[in-house]
Amino acid sequence: MVDNTVTIVGTVTMDPEMRKTGTGMSVLNLNFAGPKKRRFVDGQWENVDDDPQYFTGVVFGQQAENVEKSITRGMRVIIVGKLNYSSWEDRESGATRSKIEIIIDEIGPALKWATTNINSDSTGIDEPMARENYEEDEAPF
Repeated sequence: MVDNTVTIVGTVTMDPEMRKTGTGMSVLNLNFAGPKKRRFVDGQWENVDDDPQYFTGVVFGQQAENVEKSITRGMRVIIVGKLNYSSWEDRESGATRSKIEIIIDEIGPALKWATTNINSDSTGIDEPMARENYEEDEAPF
């Protein structure tokens, strides 16, 4: 099984954009940037501040609504999600276009240089559900 989970710490570059699907599900698009890192011969890593990496992400459902209320432009966030590749044909030029975005599973403020207050939203709590068909090295939910 291939696992394409990524964890990124970055800064939100614009206020998140919320929309609703035809079925009423909340979908939130998020743009953020993280520093590019360079490794030296001695094994040390350094941020390359003049060459940031830009990412787009998407959040669904109740979590999207929580993010819209909580995350704003300029906030430093920690994001855990999966990479999603999509391609399409450009209507005007006919060229094939593609993008990679992050389907965000978890997002929260980075607390290295900030503090926050957490308010529980009991309507959106997702309880883990036990599965019966899990591998020995997997959690059962």
